[in-house]
Amino acid sequence: MFDRLFPGLPFLFPALGRNNPNTLPVVSVTVGTDSVTLELPNHAYYGRDYVGGFFIDLRTAIPAGTTTTLPVLIGTNGDTRPLVTYNGEAVTVGNLAGTGVYFIHYNRYTNQVFLVSGGYKATAAATVSAETQDAAKAKAAK
Repeated sequence: MFDRLFPGLPFLFPALGRNNPNTLPVVSVTVGTDSVTLELPNHAYYGRDYVGGFFIDLRTAIPAGTTTTLPVLIGTNGDTRPLVTYNGEAVTVGNLAGTGVYFIHYNRYTNQVFLVSGGYKATAAATVSAETQDAAKAKAAK
């Protein structure tokens, strides 16, 4: 707060209270036929640096059964922008790990909203059949 009022101070003031303006909650998740929109609070980009990062807190899970190939959009005040990742590829529902905090890089000059960190996405554990286990034991016994 004070760093915006008094830029150039030799030290930083601690955050007053528990307000963290760098973490924005996702207020709603809207699933459409061609995309999924994560809606941020009104005026989410107001007062943000022209190029910089912030966090979004996805508190509500994307409904189960949603097609994992749908692109994800970030919206605020009726303005939606595609969420992209490396090489400008669209982030899909399948790329998101679920509820949690995601780090976003925003560039106001190019209107690009870039997913920097999407959290850890667990993979399905490989199951080993009993036959494969028996074969491995027999091989080890030789």
